[in-house]
Amino acid sequence: MNNMRLHCQRQYAAAFLNQVWNELEPRTTQGPQLLQNKEPRDSNQVIFSGYIMQYVENKKKWKERYFVMKADYSLECFESNEAAQRGLKPDMTVHLSGCILLSSVSDYREMLNQSWTVFNGVVDTYLEEQHLGFPTSQHLFLWHSYRPHLLLCFHTEDNCHTWSVLFADGIRHLNTVLFGRDSFDVRAFLEAVRVYREQKGRYGICDLYLGSETEILSNLVMEDLCPVLESQLIPHIRGAEIKRKQTWLKMLGEMYAVVESHVSEKFQTLLMENEEQKQRLERTIRPDFNQILTTKKQIMEKIRASLEGRVRCSCQEHVQPQLGSVQEAVAGSMKTLLAETRRLFSEEVSEVIDKVKSAGDGSSLAEVCSQILVSLRHAAQMHHCYKKTEELERYLSEVGPRFTFCGAHFLMQRAQHITHQLMEDAVYTFQQMLTSMQPAAGLPAESGHHLDKTRVLVLKKLDSDSNAAGRQFVRDVLLELVLPFVLKTLEPSCKPELPVYEAFMSVDDDGLIQIESIFKELVLHIVTEEINKVMKETSTQPKFSLYNESMAYLWDNEPQLPVAEIPTCSTSPTELAEQASALETIKECEEETRCLPDLRKSKTADGM
Repeated sequence: MNNMRLHCQRQYAAAFLNQVWNELEPRTTQGPQLLQNKEPRDSNQVIFSGYIMQYVENKKKWKERYFVMKADYSLECFESNEAAQRGLKPDMTVHLSGCILLSSVSDYREMLNQSWTVFNGVVDTYLEEQHLGFPTSQHLFLWHSYRPHLLLCFHTEDNCHTWSVLFADGIRHLNTVLFGRDSFDVRAFLEAVRVYREQKGRYGICDLYLGSETEILSNLVMEDLCPVLESQLIPHIRGAEIKRKQTWLKMLGEMYAVVESHVSEKFQTLLMENEEQKQRLERTIRPDFNQILTTKKQIMEKIRASLEGRVRCSCQEHVQPQLGSVQEAVAGSMKTLLAETRRLFSEEVSEVIDKVKSAGDGSSLAEVCSQILVSLRHAAQMHHCYKKTEELERYLSEVGPRFTFCGAHFLMQRAQHITHQLMEDAVYTFQQMLTSMQPAAGLPAESGHHLDKTRVLVLKKLDSDSNAAGRQFVRDVLLELVLPFVLKTLEPSCKPELPVYEAFMSVDDDGLIQIESIFKELVLHIVTEEINKVMKETSTQPKFSLYNESMAYLWDNEPQLPVAEIPTCSTSPTELAEQASALETIKECEEETRCLPDLRKSKTADGM
């Protein structure tokens, strides 16, 4: 953690320099068309609850317990419904972040085999003795690398499916919590994690990056700690193999809890240090920004002159031959996912509109917002969209070995996060536009007319934002596959030469200019050029990218580097006819909406 603290401080300084540069030289970018829903949910609201049979390890039996899922996706377990209703403290709180949801014994057995290599030959025996006596045929496994596993059984298939969808939704939400915070300090933290792992020869993303900062740091500690503890402790655990296995799993869970506690305490200290560092950087950077930038550019040119040829040669040899096929496959999967999201939104909104029209009552217009929100926020509805990412995960798992890449699950979760956010924003935009138009809707017939036009406009905005998000996601996937691979390939030949450039730096106690970071920016710039050749078209600056590229633009003579492109979502013949028939109403609706108050301004004025 002390080692990680130094990396965080250095990356925080570099990220803050980028932040100041963006403030002083802002780039004109096209913002999202949809209004972004940032209204927090009530964390105490109960989404779902019910009795589930849980395998209790210490008692070696199945027991029915009452589980409660809250709006913040915390999962609480009580002895009974009465205990939950009385507000008693839960017997157990299940942390879903970092979990993998499994629905078959064979999948669970495979995970055990992968994780318990030191207990080869006893996994099947363990399952037979401990877990094959399921009371029903409907079961789920919540697997975590370090926390205790949760084994559950359900009385009906419908109940199992409902909880399965809720668990998957909670895992996705908690795993991608950092993507909801588009800030330079989050970028600095993620880059610090990258640098820390790269110094140990571990390049690229993996499941360690899922969850909050505390969970990511805890995973890093366990990544280093577990191999040592396995070699030192397991040989000294006595008893039968099954008993040794149970003892080790219990120790592992206890160790992870201790690690999380210490890491959480140290991370809070780090946050306070960041605030103090920010004040120092403000006094250092802003008065001397031009001089700092000039020094960095001079060092960049020297590194470019010496190492650019080797970087481009590596890209031509290892990247160019494979990039086109990978881009096509990833873009196709993302297009399918976005098209399914659009279809779901369009169909659900149309169904509600038809109900309002058939009711023939203008007062029903006020109920439309809540109906659509409840319908599209329901986890089961979005589950159909999320299923489309399975093909993407399979492909990335297959192509990963070419680039020593193991982050397929991470990127699949991010694709689901993008889909979820687009749907949330589309529903929220529809609500806000409908609320603004409601005073203009007098007769019931006019209400239906306004509903139709609002739907068409929101679909246009959803298409625009979906295409931008899809382009950026494809570009990030290609970067995550290629960039770590190229950096690892170049490390033996280029990294030993970097200390030479330290002599060209002035005294920099705050770490604003880092030679290794400048070299990585050069590699990022060249890899991005190769990706742009494949993607062919440009896009706007992303809202949240896995890489902080603001200073990388200095490598180009142009003001900005182009960004990747994904083909627009394919549209079915029915949707084409629908759009054609609505074309004439769009202009009329846009004229009307110009007369309405600006939604973003009105949100601010109303304290929203």
